[in-house]
Amino acid sequence: MAFKRGLLFAFSLLISATLWAEAPFVVAAPKQARSRVVDSARSYLGTPYLYGGTTRSGIDCSGLVAAVYSESLGAALPRTARSLYGFIEAVPRKDLEPGDLIFFNTTASLAHVGIYEGDDYFIHSASEGPRTGVIESSLSEAYWTRSYAGAGRIIPPGEYLGLILTASLSPSVGSGPSFRGAELAAGLSFRLFSLELGLAARPTYDATLGVGRLPLVMTLAFDKSLSVFVGPSLTLGSPRLDWDGSSRAYEAAGGLLATAGLVWTPLRFRALGQDWGLYGELVYDRYVPTSGEPVSFDADFAARVHAGIGLRLRMGI
Repeated sequence: MAFKRGLLFAFSLLISATLWAEAPFVVAAPKQARSRVVDSARSYLGTPYLYGGTTRSGIDCSGLVAAVYSESLGAALPRTARSLYGFIEAVPRKDLEPGDLIFFNTTASLAHVGIYEGDDYFIHSASEGPRTGVIESSLSEAYWTRSYAGAGRIIPPGEYLGLILTASLSPSVGSGPSFRGAELAAGLSFRLFSLELGLAARPTYDATLGVGRLPLVMTLAFDKSLSVFVGPSLTLGSPRLDWDGSSRAYEAAGGLLATAGLVWTPLRFRALGQDWGLYGELVYDRYVPTSGEPVSFDADFAARVHAGIGLRLRMGI
């Protein structure tokens, strides 16, 4: 019962977290993805301007961005230029690549967005001027040079290798809302269809059992919020658990299934130009009581299962 209260304590800190948006989107082939975005944007050329519009019958600037990214990548984006500006990963103008977004102060504030096409050209839906609707313009034009406000990416750079680097740090709790240990994890993964497969090292210190562990695990992510892992582990030290006034001895076991776990990341945010996440995890480490220890399901459960919350960094390389 005390252990279950500990789990509830750890995960209650995450239950109230809100959903998020993340940029850039992780894609396995960014060059091809950027080409699809530009091709989709070009297909809208000639569409009339319509404030609030999101279709080929009429569309505004942020509606064009939302429609293009939805059609080409299946991505749902914020709906206004200002919210898009807060969503993107900012990049300097010299590093612009096709498919990036560029923003303009057209009404004394940030109010216009377009899709960069390459060679200083961009596609956007203009509401006024000699030409309106979805058109192609140049950043070298005096008006757009004057009103240029910034740019950013939603897709990783074209030279992106398709690998995802993650690093995280997590304190853990055991039988009660008290410190049990800490874990550092680092891994590489890649996208395969809608899944993310990878390998990760998860060195852990378990103060409750007085041991260190060096797991090397396979990871499988079903989306950006839920993943599982399983793998072998090297245990450093002799595990012992203080339970009901006595000390119970354990042995590490499990082989290729020595450790397994579930990781849930309900809250993600961008800071310092990187993708961060607040996550919770539930971990099972396979320990078996040494010969002669009395049967105690509660003690064995407390030795094998622990929970943690932590901060994770994620980036594409």
